Amino acid sequence: MAFNLVGTTEAAERLGVERSTFFRWMQLGRIKPVMKLPGATGALLFDIADVDALREPVEPVDAA
Repeated sequence: MAFNLVGTTEAAERLGVERSTFFRWMQLGRIKPVMKLPGATGALLFDIADVDALREPVEPVDAA
């Protein structure tokens, strides 16, 4: 199965958020990379369908 993969910067740009926000979403488990390139600082790659799924509206949490 072939994936359409994007890096962290492109994923954040597609969503209209800063990279720091995108990294926070990763830490919160909202999105997970499908691959990490080799090396200590290898790029994280994301399935474009997973990235686009984050564009869906999120229901607000009732603070009351």
